[in-house]
Amino acid sequence: MQVEYYPAPPPPGPPATVAGLPHDAGLELDTIAATAADLELPNFARTVDALLGGSANFAVDRETVAAIVRLDPLAETKARGVRGFARRVVRTAHARGIDQFLDLGCGIPSVHSVHGVAHTLDPDARVAYVDLDPVVVAHARELVADLPGVSVTWGDLRAPACVAAAPGIAGHLDLSRPVALLVCGALQFVHDDIAAVLAGWQELLAPGSLLAATHGVSTHPDTVPTLDALYSRGLAGLTLRTTEQVGEAFASLGPTADVADWPVRGAGGRLPLGILGAVGVVE
Repeated sequence: MQVEYYPAPPPPGPPATVAGLPHDAGLELDTIAATAADLELPNFARTVDALLGGSANFAVDRETVAAIVRLDPLAETKARGVRGFARRVVRTAHARGIDQFLDLGCGIPSVHSVHGVAHTLDPDARVAYVDLDPVVVAHARELVADLPGVSVTWGDLRAPACVAAAPGIAGHLDLSRPVALLVCGALQFVHDDIAAVLAGWQELLAPGSLLAATHGVSTHPDTVPTLDALYSRGLAGLTLRTTEQVGEAFASLGPTADVADWPVRGAGGRLPLGILGAVGVVE
């Protein structure tokens, strides 16, 4: 089985990048699965899975989780808070008559997944997962292999038009109708202008679509260097943004709120989590 990567790879020649995007097309699924079994380095998505109580993680990931929890005792609560926010977005979209869901930077869809909530509400709902991490792709495809109405695309959310044209999106969702697009837990690992990234996706969505995004902000600046070192050593590079910067980046969606307070104060628990979320309707 060939794994397709979007954007497409460059022409043959010396290794290169286009607009800062990596090109790693052509990997066989077995190769990606072998990458997923790397026990030497932690993987961010697997650490989140461990924080959520999932089983798609290894000892190295659980050891990293222990280090993260020592730095931030609320790490597990935060991970659950982001997934809880996503679940409430899915329910809100369903109440608005939306039956298509696009999850960018999806992570491992094992615990409290978008497709799990969507199919509980509507067994015919269609869900498309996209992630840049080949480890996530390997785990996700294994988890949803037998599920109708669910696709997994290996792609870069920073290239909206390319990813939207991928068979797992264009051949799976009808973008001429409203879609609920979620970017929950991924944007703090995007170094580019996230307002521009979100705007690119908004241009592709039909009127009536929902676009939901989250972004963590630092509540304990003294822990940031250590966390960044953990992420850079095999998890992912962490990009820090202030509350004001996130608010500006999410301005096209609407006002931000702590994910625990959307859609109403205390919806996800009484404790603010220091993770901002916003949900907007595409007009």
